[in-house]
Amino acid sequence: MPYYLTSSMNLGLDQFFIALSKSSDPSFQILITLLGFVILYLLNNKLEAICCVFNIGVTGFINLVLKNTIKRSRPIGIKLVEAHGYSFPSGHSSISTAIGIVLIYFILKRIKNKKIAYLISGVILTYLILVGISRVYVGAHYPTDVLGGWFIAIVWSFISITAYKYCVRKGVGKYLDKHFTIKLNKSKDKSKDKFKSM
Repeated sequence: MPYYLTSSMNLGLDQFFIALSKSSDPSFQILITLLGFVILYLLNNKLEAICCVFNIGVTGFINLVLKNTIKRSRPIGIKLVEAHGYSFPSGHSSISTAIGIVLIYFILKRIKNKKIAYLISGVILTYLILVGISRVYVGAHYPTDVLGGWFIAIVWSFISITAYKYCVRKGVGKYLDKHFTIKLNKSKDKSKDKFKSM
């Protein structure tokens, strides 16, 4: 009986970490990034949208350059998921963390109810940590690969957010909102004026 109980627990952990690992696949990350960009753009937060895409894009580029420069082989042993390419740094960890850090920053900045903001941020942070652990658990990376990915994401996200704050101070956000806004209100106003004239 204990053997079957242990086996079922191990299977449950395997499935949990496999699902976490797959949730941070590049295709899903790209989808989240594009979705976030569109939502922020339509909400007239264009500078935030550019900051998100810029941060994630450069993080991915740095990750790719380091992988092909260091050329560290993947861990040898049982792998619960397929992993291609070089090992260091972990792309899943670095890019998901880059997405998460920027999200947390804007959540804390935009949501007035700080209890809700901190709660959502805590959930995101927990997810990011679990993604890194999952990449080691499924046999795709060494722990140092994940640590390297986190380090890259944290450093570049700090640079991106600093650049974003600088652009805000210089009025770049207002300029973008003024010249690159989809002006739906004007068309509505015109239709109202036509209706009144009738």
